Amino acid sequence: MRRTILSLTLSVCAAPGLAQSYPFNGTWDCGVAVFSFSDEIYNNGSENMVITDIAAEGDGYVLTFEDDYQLSVSKNADGTLAWFSPVSGDSFTCTAVN
Repeated sequence: MRRTILSLTLSVCAAPGLAQSYPFNGTWDCGVAVFSFSDEIYNNGSENMVITDIAAEGDGYVLTFEDDYQLSVSKNADGTLAWFSPVSGDSFTCTAVN
């Protein structure tokens, strides 16, 4: 019985599709707007955008959205978030909102 419970617990914890928490998750004041991130949604201050893919790249992540738009985010050593859009060339240093 104990082995069955342990096996079930391990398989549930390792199940694919379980949400992962990323270091960029949360609410960030980026100067131009307050952005928020979850594992599935990015809000740019005015609209929710569904994240279709999150790929680790170097020290950060590339987020891809339904229209193939991408942006890069990475957590800086001082706790700020670097936000960069290769499409527009915009970049922001964002501080966490508590």
